[in-house]
Amino acid sequence: MLIKLIRRNLDSKEDVLAKCFDLTPRESEVLYWLTLGKTNRDISAILGLSARTVNKHLEQVFQKMGIDNRTTAAVMADRVLNSE
Repeated sequence: MLIKLIRRNLDSKEDVLAKCFDLTPRESEVLYWLTLGKTNRDISAILGLSARTVNKHLEQVFQKMGIDNRTTAAVMADRVLNSE
């Protein structure tokens, strides 16, 4: 008999992003939806925010991640989420 042990992370994807990039819970939610290819307008509808508020959260996320665009943010976040 062969038993394979798998280490599972019990944190939500948003929690993983928040810890990895030192984000607030709302910033990590916005980043998570960004990784799924959502636009600012889509994210604002999903989270019940204005598109301008989503844009401000993303500005903070970019600053904390040391980047300057949404594509790089999405790729970096996706790598973190899929490295588990």
